[in-house]
Amino acid sequence: MRHSGRWIAAILITLGLAACTTPASNTSGGHKESPARVEAMPGKDVKQVTLTEQAARRVGIATVTIGAARTAPPVGPTPSPGPPATVVPYSAVLYDPNGVAWVYTVPQPLTYVREKVVVATVGGASGTDAFLAQAPPAGTTIVTTGAIELWGAELGVGK
Repeated sequence: MRHSGRWIAAILITLGLAACTTPASNTSGGHKESPARVEAMPGKDVKQVTLTEQAARRVGIATVTIGAARTAPPVGPTPSPGPPATVVPYSAVLYDPNGVAWVYTVPQPLTYVREKVVVATVGGASGTDAFLAQAPPAGTTIVTTGAIELWGAELGVGK
C-alpha cells in the first residue's frame, strides 16, 4: 500500500503527457504542418512566406489595396505640394536595421513577399499615412497588420 501513491503519480504524469501530444489524425503523414513555409525566390534577396489559413487568422493579417498615386503634402518650408506619391497606411511600413523601408505584398492568397519602398513623408489628415516615392504599383495588395510576424517568419525567428 505504501507504493500506491507513486503508481498514481506515474499514471497522472503519463496521462498528462498523452494529453499534450497531437493525435496522428490531426496531422498529415504523422508530421505536424508548419504554420509558415518560407521559400527562396530566384534572383531576389527576399523570401516568399506562405501561411496556413489558421496561421493567418491567428496573426490577424489585414490588407489593403494600393490606390493611384496622389499629391503628397508639402514637406519643409515650401508651401507647394510635393510630387505625386503612393499613399499607404503607415502601419504597413517596416524598417530594417539599416533604415530601409519595406512592405509585404500579397501576390496570391496566403502568400507574402517583402518589397522595398521609399517613404517620401508621413502625414495625412490623421498622421497615419505614408507617402511613398517608390512603391508597388496601384492595385497591389499589401499587409497592414501582421507584417512584423511575417518578417519574423521570413528571417527564421524562433526556429
